Amino acid sequence: MKYLIIGLGNFGSTLAQTLTDNGHEVIGIDHDSHKVEIIKDRIAFAYIMDATNSLALRSLPLTDIDCTVVAIGQSMDHSLRAVAALKQLKVENIYARALDTTHKSILEAMNISKIFIPESYAAKLFAEMFNSNSAEELL
Repeated sequence: MKYLIIGLGNFGSTLAQTLTDNGHEVIGIDHDSHKVEIIKDRIAFAYIMDATNSLALRSLPLTDIDCTVVAIGQSMDHSLRAVAALKQLKVENIYARALDTTHKSILEAMNISKIFIPESYAAKLFAEMFNSNSAEELL
């Protein structure tokens, strides 16, 4: 499958590298040149780009992408603008990272049904590990 990952911070870059390691083609974009430089040799394509700019996004092969992940984790504004630009370009299969429940509500209002809060998911996994007496594995 072909993935577009928008936002190459800790979460986005780890996701992009893991998908690549599992045999998928990944295009990663971020406005921060340093983040792009770090990952450029580990995924198929990495671009410095403002994902809130629909004209810039049009330069990508959006019709070939199977799944787009908006993994922006530092700015709700940038995340929402990126999602809006993708929706304007009629991109389907958008997964969006929410920073909190307010952000999630706004994404739901934008008809994004695939919304995730990585910190909540990770906390639930840790709680399950503690509950299953696997805490020694964490130490």
